[in-house]
Amino acid sequence: MVSGIIMMVLAPVIGFSSGALFLHFYDWSSGGTGEGAGYGGAFLGLITIANGTLILVIGVIRWILNFVKK
Repeated sequence: MVSGIIMMVLAPVIGFSSGALFLHFYDWSSGGTGEGAGYGGAFLGLITIANGTLILVIGVIRWILNFVKK
């Protein structure tokens, strides 16, 4: 359950860092603006926060089942 919260808190950091890395390694000679790097970073951040939410929900369900079982 705690790992889900940690992932949700770190999701913006992961999204920003991956977007910055994508932008750093972007090939500027292709003539584009590089906005795809920002979209890619935002997408990875959203995937990370969704994964953290899923882990949190699974942890809460397991905690409720263990509480009811006792």
